[in-house]
Amino acid sequence: MKPAKLVLFTGLLCAALSAGSLANQAKDNKAEVALQAAIKTETVDGNLKGAIEQYKKIAAQPGAGRATVATALLRMGQCHEKLGHADTQEARKAYEQVVREYGDQAAVAAEARTKLAALAGAAGAAGGPTMAVRRVWAGPEADDMGQVSPDGRFVSFTDWETGDLAIHDLATGQNRHITDKGAWTASQEFADLSVPSPDSKHVAYSWYNSDGSYDLRIIGLDGSRPRVLRAAGDGVVGLDPMAWSPDGRHLLAEFLKTDGTHDMMLVAVGDSSTRLIKATGKDPSPSAVFSPDGRYIAWAAKEGLSLLELQTGREYPLVPDPTQHRVLGWTPDGKHLLFSSDRSGSTDVWLTAVADGKGAGEPELVKKGFNGQPLGFTRAGAFYYAVSNIVRDVHIAELDPASGSVVSPPQPVSRRWVGITRNPDWSPDGRFLAYVRDPTPNDSVIVIRSTSTGEERELQVGKTRIGLGLRWAPDGNAIVVPGFEPGKGWSMLRVDVQTGQATSLMPLPLAAGGIPRFDLSPDGRTIFYVNTPDPPNANRLQLLARDLQSARETEVIQKPGLYWVSVSPDGQRLVIGAQEDQSLVLRVMPTTGGEARELVRIGAKEANYRVWPSCTPDGRYVLFVKGLNGRVTRNMQVWRVAAEGGEPQRLGLTVDDLWWLRLHPDGRRVAIGTWTGNIEVWVMENFLPAPKVAK
Repeated sequence: MKPAKLVLFTGLLCAALSAGSLANQAKDNKAEVALQAAIKTETVDGNLKGAIEQYKKIAAQPGAGRATVATALLRMGQCHEKLGHADTQEARKAYEQVVREYGDQAAVAAEARTKLAALAGAAGAAGGPTMAVRRVWAGPEADDMGQVSPDGRFVSFTDWETGDLAIHDLATGQNRHITDKGAWTASQEFADLSVPSPDSKHVAYSWYNSDGSYDLRIIGLDGSRPRVLRAAGDGVVGLDPMAWSPDGRHLLAEFLKTDGTHDMMLVAVGDSSTRLIKATGKDPSPSAVFSPDGRYIAWAAKEGLSLLELQTGREYPLVPDPTQHRVLGWTPDGKHLLFSSDRSGSTDVWLTAVADGKGAGEPELVKKGFNGQPLGFTRAGAFYYAVSNIVRDVHIAELDPASGSVVSPPQPVSRRWVGITRNPDWSPDGRFLAYVRDPTPNDSVIVIRSTSTGEERELQVGKTRIGLGLRWAPDGNAIVVPGFEPGKGWSMLRVDVQTGQATSLMPLPLAAGGIPRFDLSPDGRTIFYVNTPDPPNANRLQLLARDLQSARETEVIQKPGLYWVSVSPDGQRLVIGAQEDQSLVLRVMPTTGGEARELVRIGAKEANYRVWPSCTPDGRYVLFVKGLNGRVTRNMQVWRVAAEGGEPQRLGLTVDDLWWLRLHPDGRRVAIGTWTGNIEVWVMENFLPAPKVAK
């Protein structure tokens, strides 16, 4: 372009831009005039509905400035609020639009957030017959490991894509990481339970370290570095925050000790000093919350609901009822306690009045049917909770032993029970399939199914909660499962398949809990299991062999990152899985110890630690799984590799969300257990008694 033409073009462009700018300014000025007129309609004339229509037109006006539109939306929401409860939803929509689309208008957006927080519980404080329950968050990132902030702005949670502590903004729906640990390939650390502080500016949380230990930490939402309040050690292996004191000076926390017992502790935020509140034995600490004035702690125990007066240490019964209770929260005014109970035959939500540390009348039913994880109250009186939609199913497929191709695709083992079956395993003679059925979250039964007739028998194991492992005893007369018994903790149980009688074989390591890493020798005399030492240290994990008659234990191998163990059919070799340099490595070694020979190495993007490797019945191959393209829980492929080594072979079976894989003794049928689920966060509003008006 010639210089003269360039100057002319530049001049025309500047003129055009200037004209456009002036036109936009004129439009914004027109919108600003309209805004002032709408404010007059609202405040001087008192015509709220008329003002709303004016604000709507301003928000839709082309060329209106962002500050003008944001202000119009904010005032429109305020008008809807003034019109009463029927317009509450419209008010919420207006405020949410401000926060979602006009976050750059800091002052207006901040006021909209405050209005949303107040709306979240205003109905709850008002009382009345129109209780509302609505879903506020759902999707793959939704989680139930945290709590709602007292100001109602966010819910803390663990982002399982990375393991970071994060917050979910309830107004915008946006998520933000509070920690930055990097991807799973870089670090296996993660955040566990979390609780926002009373001022909603900090979060207390439990943190799993790469060495297998836990910390109790506090972090600010302003990006400040986390502070370790208490680290595992001195007989403590786990630390979980339960609640903040109202003044923010203390944390109520559960300490898990090496002997399997639990302590409810008060931890000072300032100097990390601790005070024992209650020793709960081998049962987990009861759900517990502070009263809003900080005088009491309410909890649910075997005997019912109780109050502990912090100053005196005295405990008072509140609802002496030995049914299944759980404290859900203390109402912000301190006059009522919300709890769940199966006192009426189903788990429901109840409200009981409290005055001067005592019950004030009989509990009242609030909501029938409740299977949620409490996430706490906002100061405005809205109660948040999470619902876990878990689906676990057992299927059976048929493979060609020679080629590994699928002969018959997976079919449900039961048409009667859908979404509540897990942990399949075949009997040694192949005549039966055992699996676990969960009628309710706290109840489990073992099902024995005939492979020839389809007939099923159920074994009731008392009040025992069955964990995530199941093996047939080699003699075919019993099932071996991890079980939790109140007052006794976790142990490995042998359940007679005829009588259902359960006997303890050994206590379970603390780190194993309901997910023990074990297998049985073919003669049934030895359990091989992975043990976590005290204090926890991922570099000192042991594979132990326990003689079930003498209870004598010997170390087979000590290996960093040790994860799984499987015994060969002849009882001469072990297949072990361990994390090595961010890869999952399968090795073969003698059951008596010695060299662990590498069999296959699975990269971090394909490694899956849910499904342990197992030998085929003839001992020739080892079955294992891989995730596809970094999706380690979806599109999981079944592979095999020769026990003597060689090139792995992909079989024809691909299953989403695979958790259990057991091959029938005939080498053809395979039992598959899948586990899918999602979390939803809900809020319950407008259910609290209306405050009494002084005459």
